[in-house]
Amino acid sequence: MTVQPHAGRRSSYLAGCAGFWLWALVGAGVVLALISFVGWLFLIPAAVCVVLLRRRSAWMNGAAPFGLVAGAGLPLLLVAALNWDAWQNRTIGDGTPNPYDWGAVGVFLVSAGVAAYAIRARRGR
Repeated sequence: MTVQPHAGRRSSYLAGCAGFWLWALVGAGVVLALISFVGWLFLIPAAVCVVLLRRRSAWMNGAAPFGLVAGAGLPLLLVAALNWDAWQNRTIGDGTPNPYDWGAVGVFLVSAGVAAYAIRARRGR
């Protein structure tokens, strides 16, 4: 039987990716809590995820800040998507969110978080 020399590194990378996306869920929950009327409902699952992530050392490999940034962009993309259809029929001053603004910030945050994590994982730190 042959042993692959990079098998341990591969499982470590996959655990890091799982940790990154779980931290992204925490970031999304926090941002949803800030922009919604029933914010406390989103804080409860985010707090449970934080407790679970703190217990798993494989998911605490430095993915937290990048995952939180990427996750913060996901609810902004949701707001942009929900307001996309109504954007053409809006009138000036009616309070309809501009989906281009929300979407641009959301895309930037998700892209920045994923790119920073990919660079960090590529360097092996």
